[in-house]
Amino acid sequence: MQIMKHPISPSSSILRSKVRLSPYLFTLLAFIIFVTILYGEDFMCIFGQQLQNYSNQDKLYSTNERVKKQIKVPFAVGKTEEGCDIFSGKWVWDEVARPLYEESDCPYIQPQLTCQEHGRPDKDYQHWRWKPHGCDLPKFNASLMLETLRGKRMMFVGDSLNRGQYVSFVCLLHQLIPEDAKSMETFDSLTVFTAKEYNATIEFYWAPFLLESNSDNAVVHRISDRIVRKGSINKHGRNWKGVDILVFNTYLWWMTGLEMKILLGSFDDEVKEIVTVSTEDAYRMAMKSMLRWVRLNMNPKKTRVFFTSMSPSHGK
Repeated sequence: MQIMKHPISPSSSILRSKVRLSPYLFTLLAFIIFVTILYGEDFMCIFGQQLQNYSNQDKLYSTNERVKKQIKVPFAVGKTEEGCDIFSGKWVWDEVARPLYEESDCPYIQPQLTCQEHGRPDKDYQHWRWKPHGCDLPKFNASLMLETLRGKRMMFVGDSLNRGQYVSFVCLLHQLIPEDAKSMETFDSLTVFTAKEYNATIEFYWAPFLLESNSDNAVVHRISDRIVRKGSINKHGRNWKGVDILVFNTYLWWMTGLEMKILLGSFDDEVKEIVTVSTEDAYRMAMKSMLRWVRLNMNPKKTRVFFTSMSPSHGK
């Protein structure tokens, strides 16, 4: 069973424990740990959406005539002219707005991550939310998010931490979608949630190192002797092309406490050439490969790319 920890801020000690990080806290984390935007776009680029705004019914319109209005939702409410640093703040107790959904209401959470079903006695961890200094984050709006994703593909790429974000995101949205208008399918490393009426998909692609590795099996990947193939990001990258919102993460699987083994050739080679490098150098190699791949394959006018940095870890 995978055990997850509470979210931890540098100034918070009351949140430290050995219990799992619940997927209920997705909305507290998902929009504050996207710390590196690979293009210089404002965070609001995700939330800006062309929505239909119909006038009062007593007004006469010609057949099928509609009035459209561009609506921008502020990322931070109450921010000053100088802006609001959403990364500087604290965890606050919220009895009213949290949790945003109940574990029992979401069928997509993996059995090993269902805290309440496995007998966790407390529910306090569901009520913490992140509060930046000087401003506030708007409450998650599932209807707006579904409209924002209409006709689009959103994909999470990375390890089990990003998979947790993905599942939590789906749990936040699925109750607004009729049962016969949604589906969840898995194809090897790719899992796809489809909102049919919105012509939208929310996807997760398992690639714990982003590069090709001997841990790429989406089911059987408890491998202690980890080997990563240099210059191999296209092996997985071909499955990421064409998405509208791409959220990368990779970190935890590099933290072995040992040096990393890097394959210079192919996993199909009869004699494999493997070198050992420091974790820092190996991780730097992966980051450069990801940035290069994004630059060559993503259109900044169409796709928003985010990178999720270090996250609260969970046990193996």
